[in-house]
This record gives sequence, structure tokens and C-alpha cells, in this order.
Amino acid sequence: MSDLFIDLKSKVQSANPTIVFPEGTDERILEAASRLASEKVLQPILIGNPADVTAKAQAGGFSLDGVEVLNPAEYGEFDALVDALVERRKGKTTEEQARKILLDENYFGTMLVYTGKAHG
Repeated sequence: MSDLFIDLKSKVQSANPTIVFPEGTDERILEAASRLASEKVLQPILIGNPADVTAKAQAGGFSLDGVEVLNPAEYGEFDALVDALVERRKGKTTEEQARKILLDENYFGTMLVYTGKAHG
């Protein structure tokens, strides 16, 4: 590994960021999240149905130790994200629309970052 990547990895590790990956069942993302968690580079959050994510990870031989998996439909603070999205889009999005929008993994992940639950 080049000095640049060693230095970059060290800087990221010292910041210990929490990073959201909306593509929770993508094999490439599963591999990356598994490696990043096992090497303690960062704290990955995968978004998706936990059963689907776990099954796909097991099929690919990837460990999810240290990886958080969040299902938007079952997220305990979903209402807070809905409120934040409605506030952010004042007059453009109703609560009902926000609830539907936040079931999309990309919007859900974006709002995790926006509300400070993740760094990126």
C-alpha cells in the first residue's frame, strides 16, 4: 500500500467517522463495509432489510461484525427524520410525502447525515 493510502487510512481512522452506504445488498458495498469495519477504519451503516443484507453478506462470505444495518421502515427515530425533512422542505413536502420519500434508501441515508446521525 502506498504511503498516500497509509496516511489517508490513518487520518480516517483517527476521525472514526460513521458513513452511510444506501446500497446495503450490493456485494461490492458489503465487501467494503466488512473490510472497513474489521480494520476499524470507520463505522459503516448499511441501509436495507436486515434479513436481506445478512443473507447477501453470508452468501458472499462477508462478516457484518461492527456494521450497523438499518431498515428505514423499522427505524426507531423515523418520525424525527420525517419532521426534519418536512422542516427542510417547508411548504414543498407534507408529512405523508416525507414518510414515503424516507423509505427510499438514498433519501433515508441523506437524512441520517443531515440530522447528524452519520458523518457522510
